[in-house]
Amino acid sequence: MIEIKLNSPEQILNSFDPSPFHTRDLDDRAAEYIFESAEELGSGGPLLLIIELPQSEAARELSLELPLALSNSFRYRAAQARLQLRDLFRIGRLSLAIGLAVLGLCTLTIHLLGHTEGDSTVTQMIEQGLFILGWVALWRPLEIFLYDWWPIRKRINLLDRLSTARVEIRPR
Repeated sequence: MIEIKLNSPEQILNSFDPSPFHTRDLDDRAAEYIFESAEELGSGGPLLLIIELPQSEAARELSLELPLALSNSFRYRAAQARLQLRDLFRIGRLSLAIGLAVLGLCTLTIHLLGHTEGDSTVTQMIEQGLFILGWVALWRPLEIFLYDWWPIRKRINLLDRLSTARVEIRPR
């Protein structure tokens, strides 16, 4: 359960968003507060968001549309996070292709250097440098595919939960 006390329903919305009320975006600070509060609750069952308003404000039509506005806003944020995840995987695939090409080129160069006459220290240093360069070229794609996507996926899951959270408007 997440509780928010407001003086008016407009407080929770982005004042610069000219959209109709039920499609307006949440104020960034309010959205982050709700998100962090939900994160603290853990990944359990359904969420309940209670918005307390003064008696006169709770009865307004604007206040009654607040649950839909919250749901739409969190659904939109989840969609944005999905796009971010898709872009991250696209960058990961491109980075992987580049990394594999660099690794292949380094391996080929090492192989060609191995067939040259002389086994000098300089040749060994170049081979070792190319070997390291080839594997370092794979660093970023491996980082993306092993680690970077987890926090985004976690954010998407929580935003999805928030978009389906039950919202109650309670008069004070």
